[in-house]
Amino acid sequence: MSLAGIIMSLIGVFWGLGGAIWLLRRRRYRLYQTPQFAMDLLGFPVELAQSLWGRGGVPYALLLPNMLIFGLFTFAPMILNFYVSFTGGSSISLLDRPWVGPTNYSELFNCVSIFEPKTCTNAGFNFWTGMFNTLWFVAIQVPILCVVALITALVVNKNIKGRGFWRAMFFYPVMLSPVVIANIWNWVLHRKGILNEVVGGTSNTLTGLAGMTGFDIVVTTLFAIVLMIVSERILRAGRDLSVSWTVIFAILFILLTAWSNPLSLVGLGSSFWPGAALAAALVWVVASGHRFGRITVIGFGIVAVALLLSIQFDAVFDFGRYRPVNWLVTPNTNWPFFWLVFVFTWSHMGFYMLILLAGLQAIPADLYEAAKMDATRPARAFWRITLPLVMPTLTVVIVLSLIRSFQIFDEVYLLTGGGPGRETFMIVQNIYEIAFTNNNPDYGEAASGSVLMALFIAVFTFFQLWLTRRQSEL
Repeated sequence: MSLAGIIMSLIGVFWGLGGAIWLLRRRRYRLYQTPQFAMDLLGFPVELAQSLWGRGGVPYALLLPNMLIFGLFTFAPMILNFYVSFTGGSSISLLDRPWVGPTNYSELFNCVSIFEPKTCTNAGFNFWTGMFNTLWFVAIQVPILCVVALITALVVNKNIKGRGFWRAMFFYPVMLSPVVIANIWNWVLHRKGILNEVVGGTSNTLTGLAGMTGFDIVVTTLFAIVLMIVSERILRAGRDLSVSWTVIFAILFILLTAWSNPLSLVGLGSSFWPGAALAAALVWVVASGHRFGRITVIGFGIVAVALLLSIQFDAVFDFGRYRPVNWLVTPNTNWPFFWLVFVFTWSHMGFYMLILLAGLQAIPADLYEAAKMDATRPARAFWRITLPLVMPTLTVVIVLSLIRSFQIFDEVYLLTGGGPGRETFMIVQNIYEIAFTNNNPDYGEAASGSVLMALFIAVFTFFQLWLTRRQSEL
């Protein structure tokens, strides 16, 4: 029988036999009171604790079973893992593993400099490469994940249409298996995937637009958009567009168009009058107070930016000769690392969004009503009310995301396999390969790596908690 079985058997014997003896000595039961006796036997530890230590001992009696299970399946493996890190051999049995002392740790630190993993032994190279990649991933991932989760929680906390639907959609990736997530994003990021098809189609479109449009029309359109925004703000302030203001508009149109194409004024080129007419039409739409004015501004803004990019940067980005790539295996581009951060954020953001959403809903609505009565701007209300009150919840999110980011394995193993080369090789993958994928597994080296990883996580976690507590005291 295993150690866990022996311990559970002892607990059962003590509970059943000891409880029955204790109850029968204190009170008399008749045959028809058997159900009552069974219920008293279940509550025997609580009653025993109360009789021994008073009412103050009842909480400890209730926590005792959980603490025993927690110690058996958490603390005991941690202690055993620490012991294994000082042993050698390939046997999984502790009795067959010889004591080697700190040899496993010294092997990991056998480097000219740990900041240059190539100067280490093979074990040290893999360990420190994985560790620094993990630290870099955590430094980028945690702020992005927390900011995205907070913004999403703020949006879905508002009274928007389909709020329940959007909450469910943002949380849905959390329920997906890592295998399903890997299949989805492999389908998107493959050489023949959706992303390459979209980028290739967009490049062809931009290349075609670059040959159809003139730079002066694009500039005139962009300038007209700026003028529309200014005009809209003037109208919203209750002012009227004066004649002088209109004359200034016209002069600036002419000067800008002449600068973009000097021959247009001389030869009345085909690009000047369409650009000026377009600018005048856009200004009229806004000045007339048309309900579709803002939509028109946004639409023409998108078109103008697309045209400008197609003309100015076609040669730089080589849109016309775009070649599909596999975003997950292309070396020396940082794209595999970027997509790991993106996929991790996409798949875990919903969980932290729910935690932050609960924190936001706990903020009293009276504070926002008072701020609104004082004519407080939304941005100031966020910094003065929302963020300080949601900070305790945000602290929990930061700590949880920090620990989860250190533990990243599924996404890396299924999407990139740690490649290309060692660009996305993480510390957990290193421990896994040493202990489970080698023909001659080295449990001692894997255990020493896991102990050092646990120390890193503990340092980061306690530092974060200390910093948060200090900020709350200020």
